[in-house]
Amino acid sequence: MNSKELILNILKPVNYPITKHFLSKYYQADNASAGTRNAKKVLVLAPHMDDETIGLGGTIKKHADEGADVYVTLITDGSNSVSSLSKEALTKKRLEEMEKVKSLLGIKDILYMGIPDGNVKSIEESQQKLQNIIEQTQPDIIYSTLFVDAHTDHTETAILLTDVIKRLSEPAFVVRLYEINCAIPPKYINCVVDISDTFDVKKHAIDTFQSQAIAFDGFIALNKWKSNLVKEKVEAAEVFLECQPQELEKQRQVTEQYKNQYPKIFKQINRTDTLLWAIFQSEKKKTQLYDQSIGTS
Repeated sequence: MNSKELILNILKPVNYPITKHFLSKYYQADNASAGTRNAKKVLVLAPHMDDETIGLGGTIKKHADEGADVYVTLITDGSNSVSSLSKEALTKKRLEEMEKVKSLLGIKDILYMGIPDGNVKSIEESQQKLQNIIEQTQPDIIYSTLFVDAHTDHTETAILLTDVIKRLSEPAFVVRLYEINCAIPPKYINCVVDISDTFDVKKHAIDTFQSQAIAFDGFIALNKWKSNLVKEKVEAAEVFLECQPQELEKQRQVTEQYKNQYPKIFKQINRTDTLLWAIFQSEKKKTQLYDQSIGTS
């Protein structure tokens, strides 16, 4: 254990209640639970294996329990994740983990684009692959990562989807952008899904990912505290930025010019110990980006 880990462990008994106090108040609103729109077909774009589970595992299970066909497209091969394994062994292990998660969450099929981890780009080849997947699955809802995120593969996935939408004649789906590294400021969240009934399954699915040497407790804690965003009493919630396909272009134009700065100015929200730092250190910049790209209602 390094000195940083030691300090965080010593401070944990004090840090956790303080974090819970501030974030429970930070995530306060009177929204109605958005539900699943009774979607029959759902497409989830996951830059890396586990993004789909961390970001919306409860919602995926909710869709599946309602009888929807849920397709997860893994954009990259996941070979650069934080692990002591070799790239080949890591990729194999993560594929095995994904098969277990597929069963747990009720995913109908997993589709693989096979882009090397860390190299997602919106180029002709990747656009054609994703277009084929969208035309094949005919989704009612597409879930994708946000334009504002600390990982370039996540922002590039949103850009890729935006470019593919331009190639479609009449896109008939709704887009829901989900969080991984960078939390959406509460006033911009316009879609909250109650995952109380599927929260335990989500936690079980997250526990399946043993190949990565990083913590996931921050994501779980945020699911609990975001339950304060809805007027009903719920145990846990997942949040999204819901928009029409044509609305993505404005977000892309505003945020793309700053994307190279994101890995430096944003911190991942995976650990409860550092959640306050991760959420508030660049809050002003995030607010500016969302104000310019979507505004508030």
